[in-house]
Amino acid sequence: MISLPALDTLGAPRILVAGDVILDEYVWGEVSRISPEAPVPVLAGRLRELKAGGAGSVVENLAVLGARVEICGLVGADDAGARLRAVLRERGMNAAGLIESEDRPTIRKTRMIAYVQQANRAQQQVLRVDWEEVRPPSERERARLTAFLAEYFREAPPAAVLVSDYEKGLLDEALLAAIIAHARAARVPVLVDPGRSVRYDRYRGATLVCPNRFEAEQATGVSMRPGAENYLEAGRRLVRDLDVRYAALTLDSEGIYLVQRTARGEIEGRHFPTQVRSITDVAGAGDMVLSMLGIALAAGWSIEEAAEVANVAAGIEVSKVGVTPVERWEIGQALSAAGTGVRSKLATLAELQRIRERARAGNKRVVFANGCFDLLHAGHLALIEHARAAGDLLIIGLNSDASVRRLKGAGRPIHGEMERARILSAIAAIDHIVLFDEDTPMRLIAALTPDMLVKGEDYRGQEVVGRAEVERGGGRVILVPLVPEISTSAILDRIRKKHG
Repeated sequence: MISLPALDTLGAPRILVAGDVILDEYVWGEVSRISPEAPVPVLAGRLRELKAGGAGSVVENLAVLGARVEICGLVGADDAGARLRAVLRERGMNAAGLIESEDRPTIRKTRMIAYVQQANRAQQQVLRVDWEEVRPPSERERARLTAFLAEYFREAPPAAVLVSDYEKGLLDEALLAAIIAHARAARVPVLVDPGRSVRYDRYRGATLVCPNRFEAEQATGVSMRPGAENYLEAGRRLVRDLDVRYAALTLDSEGIYLVQRTARGEIEGRHFPTQVRSITDVAGAGDMVLSMLGIALAAGWSIEEAAEVANVAAGIEVSKVGVTPVERWEIGQALSAAGTGVRSKLATLAELQRIRERARAGNKRVVFANGCFDLLHAGHLALIEHARAAGDLLIIGLNSDASVRRLKGAGRPIHGEMERARILSAIAAIDHIVLFDEDTPMRLIAALTPDMLVKGEDYRGQEVVGRAEVERGGGRVILVPLVPEISTSAILDRIRKKHG
């Protein structure tokens, strides 16, 4: 793995996304029986979720990563189009470039996701239903789209343009030519996630194409069986024939193979292998690669740095159910794990609030516990194990060094906050850790409103900080048994007595 710049150097670049926009609908539910009418599972609906899909997924990825993003695409004058605009507005995105068509419906995909025993176990997609009409834009639609592009580039050119082609008809040769011409005139990179079966010569003049294994083989005629010589030859043909500078071939479990034209005019290849991880759902991986490459290049990172971080982000994406944006803190954790062998689980309060909302939407119970966790011992582990058993997601509030000194006195903590956080990160039962500088975790509890607040049994009969806030939100406080005669202070006392 190459050394990468700090993630905060990605900044907030202005990026334009052009492509086929889709309303993704997810219906989640439990399956506990087979229909008496036919040999099919009966889905008892529990939750309905709407997301921006297709090019909209790229928009959402970029927005979550911190970019200022706008979209150019088509929706219908229908309820699905209105809902898609609402989804984008809720995410704080600018939908001014979504042109409304009078005679074409909004593309909509509905996915049924089943689980068992009300605990989100064995999640699996059981059915997908698509509503769409695939055809090029009308002359009127094309005129409105090109007018938007002209005005957009006249106002202030973006730092990058991303093209997401789902082959629904929008990105015909005329519109693509206009997009690439505007970008090249403004000296802005154009990154293309191509379609599966279209003629690739319409992407001529872009900066980068990122086809997957199947798409690269279809476009070049080169076998994409594993082997660097195959990947280099496929990439070489794309770079040469399309007059692009880079071809980033996404190779599922093998990672990314980057082919580029150097300043000397030579064509070289480099493999960026993926980290081995559990694959839950490959949907959205290509969108994630395009998004990460786009924001990294827009921020001034090198193509090698962009490919490295895109590979990491795509690995996180495939571990999630459905198309779910990857956040910077998740990438930071994965990079930390790659460098140390232990994935840092530290997150900010703002990040945890978003995680809390997603957990609530997925009907998951969030548990909160806190402590100094200096000199980790069996009592700490017992508290953590009980807390994890109480719900689906465990957040640990960790006292900062300054907070520990005020509470425990001079000489404490023994281990600094980052060392304590790293040790806690190695415990599988813990999902996230957040530092707090106050004497109590009241601010964290009020902001997160966990479903369960876990404390030691020594708090029985005493005031528990945050109890009122948790119970007001419908949650409860759990007091867990202590491990007899085990505490950090007791351990330190024994050490002092033994060694004088």
